[in-house]
Amino acid sequence: MFSISAVRVVFYFIALILQMHENLYIQISRYSQPLIIFFGTIGALINQILFRRREFLRKTSCSFYFRVSSFNDLLVLYIIVLTQWAHDQFNFDFKNRSHSLCKLHTYAMYCLYAISPYCTVLVCIDRFCRTSKSIRIRRLSTQRNAHRITFFVVSFIGLIYIHILFYFRLINSICNPINHSYYHFLGSFLMIFFCFLPPSLMFIFSCSTLILLRRRREKQLKQYNLRILPARHRRYHRHYQLIKILCLYIITNIICTLPFACLILIHVYYHQSNSRIRSYIKYSVLLCNVNYSTSFYLYTLHTPIYRRELFAWIRSMFY
Repeated sequence: MFSISAVRVVFYFIALILQMHENLYIQISRYSQPLIIFFGTIGALINQILFRRREFLRKTSCSFYFRVSSFNDLLVLYIIVLTQWAHDQFNFDFKNRSHSLCKLHTYAMYCLYAISPYCTVLVCIDRFCRTSKSIRIRRLSTQRNAHRITFFVVSFIGLIYIHILFYFRLINSICNPINHSYYHFLGSFLMIFFCFLPPSLMFIFSCSTLILLRRRREKQLKQYNLRILPARHRRYHRHYQLIKILCLYIITNIICTLPFACLILIHVYYHQSNSRIRSYIKYSVLLCNVNYSTSFYLYTLHTPIYRRELFAWIRSMFY
């Protein structure tokens, strides 16, 4: 009798702790998600305006990738974040209404989450192409090629996530994977393609660009007898600034996405600790959503050329 009572007390305290976690999560979600949507919307709209305002920005491949990323951020904010907030606060989740909505919403969610990080990968590749010695590689950095590359990358993302349409369905009125084996695969898949691969590619191409810039600078210094022209110096300085901001964006991306991917893997391998890990996954999703509202504040505001364009746009509205 004593042992049965002790077990009941233990389970009662576990349930109480989980309930406290759930209540805390709902409170954090109530205030954080609208802020993410608000600041993310402002940043994405300003990015769209700035990258279209002047012809020299509008026609660059790098600006096109950022316009695509900003547009995708808006889709994430209003298709994913807003529906998550409605579910948390009002227990309204339309994807649980039918098998088709379950499959389509889950598929769209994972695809949209993936597009923005890979757009940043394309920005890093674009920086690398622009600094290459090869004329053929530099020619890849055009807006026409940017349209083609973006279409290919988005199509590729849609293709590699297509399995979600076949392995998600309503189970007890909740949209879930059809079995634990697929959930095991999905956890590993997200760790590789969502968490590990984008920042790794960003890091590789950013470091390669820095190496190319350093070698070219040393060559120019030797060529001009340790004197470098001011115009060239400003150009190198601008490239270095862009790479530094990209590195900051990489770090932010890792901080925002790594907890989510790790917790998914933990949930897969330690399925018996279901409830507690699920509550932690919810917190990690909030952190993951932050990544889709920071592009303007991390990149645009910290890049001198884009910051000058922002101030010029603000002055043009008042004068």
